[in-house]
Amino acid sequence: MSAFTGFVQAGLQMGLDTILVKPKRGIYNIVLGNGKIVNGYIAAQAVIEERHIDELEITDHPVQQGAMITDHAFKRPAEVTLHLGWSNSPTPTGGLLNAAIATGASLNSTVSSIANVMGIANGVMGLQSALSGSAISQINHIYDLLLELQSKRGLFDIYTGKRHYTNMVCKTLTTESDFKSAHSLPITMVCKQVILVNTQTVSLPKSSQANPQNTASLASKGTQPTTAVSSLEELKLLKSYPRSQ
Repeated sequence: MSAFTGFVQAGLQMGLDTILVKPKRGIYNIVLGNGKIVNGYIAAQAVIEERHIDELEITDHPVQQGAMITDHAFKRPAEVTLHLGWSNSPTPTGGLLNAAIATGASLNSTVSSIANVMGIANGVMGLQSALSGSAISQINHIYDLLLELQSKRGLFDIYTGKRHYTNMVCKTLTTESDFKSAHSLPITMVCKQVILVNTQTVSLPKSSQANPQNTASLASKGTQPTTAVSSLEELKLLKSYPRSQ
């Protein structure tokens, strides 16, 4: 087997593993607090750790044995902690390795479209110049993108290696820099689930109420004519009102 043939086979195997084996990790279906839908997703170049937290809240008060109650224990919103990483390498014009990391969408177009929808100042131009030239600006703009996602209270889905989360928000965003990570972006994201419910108002008929005069919903009776009231009737009405002590 020649070296070229071996390289081609290795490349095909990497692409096949990316499609069939590697889970779809990343942040998808982003909806900002103002209702804007983001076309694109955010995927890290490196997923270092994923920590899943599922907690059941249990009350401290005594529970009668056999009692038909459901409030003695309830499920808290799910949390997931993501340790992610971005770097100034590979560049957007990289070869096979970068294509595997991008998983079908170039980092340039994906990040630029997200920044444009989020309304980051000079987002598209700044990101394009960063991704094509200045490597330091690349990780800075990605960090700004994540901060904007948090500040705009965006709802999103998270695909991890083990499960799929829906209706998540970024609760905590942490990074640190030292002489070892000056040209990289290690990020710790703590995301928490928002429990969404649908509510509706239902008007019950008066026939099903014991005291409809007190519990019935307000009903519009249209425009009502007014009648003149004499001074004597006004005085009687004033006397009928309870006086403040």
